[in-house]
Amino acid sequence: MKICWFKDSKIGHEKQVRAILDNLSLLEDFEIEEVCVKNPVWFELLLYLLNIRPKKVAIADIFIGAGSKTNIPMLRYRADKAIKVISVMKPQFFQKEFDLIVAPRHDYQSVPDNVFTYIGSIADVKVNEDLKDMGLIIIGGINKHFEFSNENLLSQINFASALYPKLDWIIFNSRRTPKKFNSLIKESLDIEKFVDINENFEPLDNYISKAKVKFVTPDSINMIFESLSSSGDTFLFEMKRLKNNKITMLIDEIKANKFVGFFEDKKIKGSNINKLELTKPNSLHEPFREVEKVVYKIKSLFFDKV
Repeated sequence: MKICWFKDSKIGHEKQVRAILDNLSLLEDFEIEEVCVKNPVWFELLLYLLNIRPKKVAIADIFIGAGSKTNIPMLRYRADKAIKVISVMKPQFFQKEFDLIVAPRHDYQSVPDNVFTYIGSIADVKVNEDLKDMGLIIIGGINKHFEFSNENLLSQINFASALYPKLDWIIFNSRRTPKKFNSLIKESLDIEKFVDINENFEPLDNYISKAKVKFVTPDSINMIFESLSSSGDTFLFEMKRLKNNKITMLIDEIKANKFVGFFEDKKIKGSNINKLELTKPNSLHEPFREVEKVVYKIKSLFFDKV
């Protein structure tokens, strides 16, 4: 069996496919060929509509890719209908042309026959019985779902570290984190370590499965589900929502089910004064195993019938 992996150079997309392939390799033998997609979506769409095939055709049993940039190239490279095409995430175009789409449940109101859904995003399962006295703070940034307030977030970080004073706290930012907030972290917070992606990048994977407690901003969906797929408790910071959509509804769902703990801004009874409360996650929550569900679906459809 040969799998051709179409890559768009986006770390978040490639991590999801890598997690699928790594877990699939524990069950089945296959070889991987990689195709790096560089053309913009509109150009690939035009080539596909004009039925212009690539000069070099990829030969494999399965094509797989994540992200809109990879979807049409997979269809365009398929010279034979016997090649099965898997899209990780919901495609923008030609959804019926894919043999399998694995996508977040919140992307579909009704699920078509060629779609298999999971909760949140795909991440490696990292179970660790030897958790360290470490607290992680994972910061996203400017986004269209939640308001990013420097003052509000700094206050919550201070509160979180005060609630767990025996933990060594490490902060990770992202490319979306405002420069002003990065400066405030360095100037105003007494934190063991700040991993600034712009200066001293380190893989979050080295820490996320070791920390007892993890606080994440709710705009960072991939990071939330990486944390939920690992040992340790996951908490969400409070951020004012800018709109009601599938992302904010997903956050509401994982809060309601107590998969995560969370800060909540509440008024003190009988006054106009707000106080910050912390709700803890369900202590019986096990790490998410969505990637394993996806892998077993792929195995049953494309490997067990060979």
